Amino acid sequence: MMTTLLELTPASLLALAIIAWLLSGVISWLVAASARLNSLISGVGGVLASLAAIAAAWQALHNGQVQITPLPLLHYLAEFNPLNALLLLAMSLPALFCSLYACAWLREMNKRKRARTGLLCHLLMAALTAAALSANALELVLMMELAALCAYFLIVQTDDVKSRRAGLNQFLSGRLGTLCLILCFALLYYASGSQEMEGLSFELLRHTPFTPVVKSLAFLLALTGFGLYAGIIPLHAWVPQSHSSAPAHAAALFSSALMKMGIIGVIKVGLDLLGAPPLWWGLVVLLLAILTAFIGGLYALMEHDLRRLLAYHTLENVGIILLGVGGAMVGVALNLPVLASLALLAGLFHLFNHGLFKTALFLGAGEIEMQTGIKDMEKLGGIARRMPWTAVAMLIALMSMAALPPLNGFASEWLLYQSLFQISSSHVFVARLLGPLLAVGLALTGALALMCIAKVFGVTFLGAPRSEAAAKAISAPLAMRLASMLPALLCVIFGIASPWIIPHFSAVAASVLRITAMPFADQGAAVSGTSAVSAPMIALLLLAMPLLPWLIAGLLRGARLPNRLRGDAWACGYGHSADMVVTATGFAQPLRGMFAPLYRLRQHATPAALVAALHQGWLGAFCRRLAFIELAVLLVVAFA
Repeated sequence: MMTTLLELTPASLLALAIIAWLLSGVISWLVAASARLNSLISGVGGVLASLAAIAAAWQALHNGQVQITPLPLLHYLAEFNPLNALLLLAMSLPALFCSLYACAWLREMNKRKRARTGLLCHLLMAALTAAALSANALELVLMMELAALCAYFLIVQTDDVKSRRAGLNQFLSGRLGTLCLILCFALLYYASGSQEMEGLSFELLRHTPFTPVVKSLAFLLALTGFGLYAGIIPLHAWVPQSHSSAPAHAAALFSSALMKMGIIGVIKVGLDLLGAPPLWWGLVVLLLAILTAFIGGLYALMEHDLRRLLAYHTLENVGIILLGVGGAMVGVALNLPVLASLALLAGLFHLFNHGLFKTALFLGAGEIEMQTGIKDMEKLGGIARRMPWTAVAMLIALMSMAALPPLNGFASEWLLYQSLFQISSSHVFVARLLGPLLAVGLALTGALALMCIAKVFGVTFLGAPRSEAAAKAISAPLAMRLASMLPALLCVIFGIASPWIIPHFSAVAASVLRITAMPFADQGAAVSGTSAVSAPMIALLLLAMPLLPWLIAGLLRGARLPNRLRGDAWACGYGHSADMVVTATGFAQPLRGMFAPLYRLRQHATPAALVAALHQGWLGAFCRRLAFIELAVLLVVAFA
């Protein structure tokens, strides 16, 4: 199938992907009464659409040229360039695994939820696929607004108190973000002096000179608008509960596709459309990035809801990606092409890697929730024995999220550290001061992620079951297990093979910065200046090291008692009981005390009176009707 798809042009493949998303979504909605037929059409249609989008992205990346062309049958103007192609690839790979997961998940749902989820997820991906390769601002804003409305209805379909509150937060954040983007591009349109709609074309905006005031105001509006979509702290209010309320594969799409559009939007405006940024743009992005990364990791450790915890870690990784984007802006402003190229390469590589390991984590969490009916980690425990494949997939993804070698998260964060060291060697005092502070902040964020591995895996998968549902859990269906295992496997592959993959990301970074691609990989090692690390060698050493203790034990063991195969865990001579098992609350208690002022900051930033005023019943009902009307109007406009 992939061979046949690769023979088509990128424009034809993209049109095929969008049509497949739409048709399979509508047909699965029409046949929702049949669980088997609905799940088959939705899953197979999603897989086909994802494969077509992956093939289009691969061709565009391989071509490396900018091409603006209308899509066959759709009359939609698409811009194929390396950055857009990378975004499409980063979204379509997780969508492929989410479609595989949906094959099994939809079969277990009731007719109403099955119909809505299949249709909305496919419409969400069709809108995001179109937005990823939009050639003008009108298309981009329209498609992002359509995707945000689909996300809203995916969040509120559970129709409980938490879901309604999460949906309202997402709706208000999305409308504010869209308003900021409209103001941003309207400002650029009128400042360009164009009297035609072509004035919103990205190609025209790239070659239009703007005054520094117009550029700075447009950048701040774009940073706010795209930041609301990306969840940059303090614009993140919609993210945590939205990921918990939506279905698990929809939450994976929020994290790996919808929020990535916000990040790419910041890159497009800050580095592509408006030309060389001033230094303060990069410094603002860097400060917001380290704040997002650290606060996201800190708040994740306090969560007991597994999917809310993963959502906060998505915020942490959004901050890590933006560290690369901000570093690139600083590099361009200071005329340091090596710094700019290395920082943007690190950010783009981590953006791609995050989609893989976070998809594995959300789908694994969905498997646990489906098999136990539990989201709270405090009520789980001992799941590894009952769901071993899910446990292995989530362990690999958690290790990648914590940037442990030789996985892909380590490869991209290694490059990011190198870019921060490059900032430290700059000739500007502010940059030399900020570089080490950012590196320390990133190291603290990594420490928090390591603690999260211990908390999530230890509390959820190890120890004794803390509920009857956890004790009776069984493995998820095969399609679900494959959906979480395959991205985990890619985390290993992209980590070990990173020295051969990095040059492709370097070429994308160079195309955005309009410079020659820098060689940041050589002879199987990732290289930056005088620092080099070989991911394949690290993998070989890590595989060999566990064999050494076993070899020594086998040679020196002698005549000893046989290994004990059964029995309770050692409890210092006392009888073991379930009360001795470490809980999620107890694990995070020291940090709760240490960072109490930061945890209280959320209460001061969102006063109870303001929250109560926003979440009145009439406002939520009004926004729901408004969202339905807006979605219907946007669909008519889009198809017209």
